[in-house]
Amino acid sequence: MNKKMKIDPNEFALAVIGGSPITTSDDTRASKDALKRYLTAYYLIEQFNELEANQFTLAKNPDFKLLMKAFETLKFD
Repeated sequence: MNKKMKIDPNEFALAVIGGSPITTSDDTRASKDALKRYLTAYYLIEQFNELEANQFTLAKNPDFKLLMKAFETLKFD
């Protein structure tokens, strides 16, 4: 795939907590659980976006291209 993908961290995190049922009647506990889910989802997508951006940077690196050419010559029998 040659197209960069970027996911909005806030939208993703809101979707995660919006789709997560509240399983406790304690409002404080429910709020803490929702906040934990939101932050986990937010930072997970930030990491994903960074890896996705670096994938394209790495693929343009001459050393990476040389490495890929070397792999093409390997035979796995």
